[in-house]
Amino acid sequence: MLKPPAHRVLYKTLTPGGVIGFLFAIFLILLLVYRMRKKDEGSYDLGERKHPNSAYQKAPSKEFYA
Repeated sequence: MLKPPAHRVLYKTLTPGGVIGFLFAIFLILLLVYRMRKKDEGSYDLGERKHPNSAYQKAPSKEFYA
């Protein structure tokens, strides 16, 4: 039985791997763009500032023992 030339075997293995790697890279870029757009939604200043209702309060200095 004859063996195919080494370069043909190499191309047959590298081509699908390259295509899959290229598609995976495009998928990662699209995912990154999606996450950046999603992160940007709702982050615009509407002119209203909400102050936190529960600001930090110092704990009482007295100790109570049960």
